[in-house]
Amino acid sequence: MKYSIDTLVELVKINMEESQDGYGTLPLPEIDSVGIDHYIKEKIPEAVVKVFAAAPSYLLEQTDMREQLVPKPYQDGSGEVVLPDDMLKMTLFRMHGWKRPVTDFLHDTHPVAELQNNIYSRGGAAKPVAVITHNGEGNRVLRYYSLPPETRIHKIEEALYVKLPDLSHPVEINEVLLPSVTYLAAAMVYEITGEAARAAIMNQRVVVG
Repeated sequence: MKYSIDTLVELVKINMEESQDGYGTLPLPEIDSVGIDHYIKEKIPEAVVKVFAAAPSYLLEQTDMREQLVPKPYQDGSGEVVLPDDMLKMTLFRMHGWKRPVTDFLHDTHPVAELQNNIYSRGGAAKPVAVITHNGEGNRVLRYYSLPPETRIHKIEEALYVKLPDLSHPVEINEVLLPSVTYLAAAMVYEITGEAARAAIMNQRVVVG
């Protein structure tokens, strides 16, 4: 279901009004003349991103990105593609010729990523590997390992990703993730107000990540 920023603000306020600290239900804190709504609205995008980044892929709206990607093959059978700027995280990638897709993407400091520099220890068609890093121009890229060196044409068969949520429009949030988004946003606001106990209560209710 899609939720607007205003609807999410109201849901966060409900969570905050229900927070308990040993003295029963208390009213929302007063935060200068700006108002609590401003601080909630400021923290919701960050909460959505954090929950989406930690959530399993099947709970998220995924976008086919094949048409946006242009493989850059190397002579050793590896290659890379420049990733779109609006990507929060990659969820699936498969080159034509691979026996299975990659669903776990490595950072370039991961020990397995280091092994991809060796042609004898790198991934192949049976157990491919994908590493997300940056190229010399500073672009975020996915490096894939690998295809047989004699493969001249590198073709992407599948490529899915989760976009960075744009809260200027209603955003799709799975009902399983909605409580975590609103509780996390509430915790962030309580951290601003210096109410550590209440922030801890809200954080304990976040079940993703």
